[in-house]
Amino acid sequence: MSAAQIRAEIDSYLDQVKDENFLKVVHLMLNSYVKVQQPENDPIIGYDIEGNPKRASVMKELYDKQVKDAKENGVYHTIEEVEKEMETW
Repeated sequence: MSAAQIRAEIDSYLDQVKDENFLKVVHLMLNSYVKVQQPENDPIIGYDIEGNPKRASVMKELYDKQVKDAKENGVYHTIEEVEKEMETW
């Protein structure tokens, strides 16, 4: 089961809960988890197609590597290559 599917199922369950105290407990638990897992200095800047979060620090490393590869090793894609690939989507 993908992260997106799990999120959808959790949302469905939460929509069915009528007990406000239970919702408060779930909220506190999630809030605590998020604060530990998502430090302010490394925010989530997006999600992949499966719903997994992408952190700023991880993506910066990836982008820096790609820029370095393009500059130093000539590893890049031309506009024409990208347009041709897009035609197959």
